[in-house]
Amino acid sequence: MAFEQAQGGREASEGMSGKAQEVAAQAKEQVQEKAGEVKTKASDRLREQLDTRTTQLGHEIGSFADALRKAAQHLENEGKQSGAKAAHQAVTQLERLGRYLTDSDSNRFLGDAERFGRQRPWAAGAIGAVAGFIGARFLRASSESRYQASYRAQHDADLPLRREHEETTSLSPSEAKDYPLTGHASR
Repeated sequence: MAFEQAQGGREASEGMSGKAQEVAAQAKEQVQEKAGEVKTKASDRLREQLDTRTTQLGHEIGSFADALRKAAQHLENEGKQSGAKAAHQAVTQLERLGRYLTDSDSNRFLGDAERFGRQRPWAAGAIGAVAGFIGARFLRASSESRYQASYRAQHDADLPLRREHEETTSLSPSEAKDYPLTGHASR
């Protein structure tokens, strides 16, 4: 009888262990599903942002190309053909880039960037290094200006207190009797 009870207890614990494993497997599956959903949403949002930003940049480049075209025509009117020719060549390239950015979707843009990186890894690395350097300089400059603004604000806030302190410390003992100490009991 004791053997049967021990065997029944073992079976019950094995059954509970199996249920716990099943619940853990279901929880793992749910977490993986949610992670996949979050990843998909983030990817979709990133692609939407890329589409929007590249289209905006394409329009801005197109506007710049129009302004450069006017400058090239002005140079032609003044008889400066070599400068006008260089400006027209730049306009052609800018218009081409603007059309590419405006017309391309994020999939094409990312595919082209990947292809460029595979074909010219050193150039892609150099572009990444330059972008990182510019980003670091930007962060450093913005950090310094925030620090200086914070320092000036603190300095300006303390300024009246410093003036009062300087006025009272420069007085002789007989003159200091006329200025009561604020926040302190007089002696």
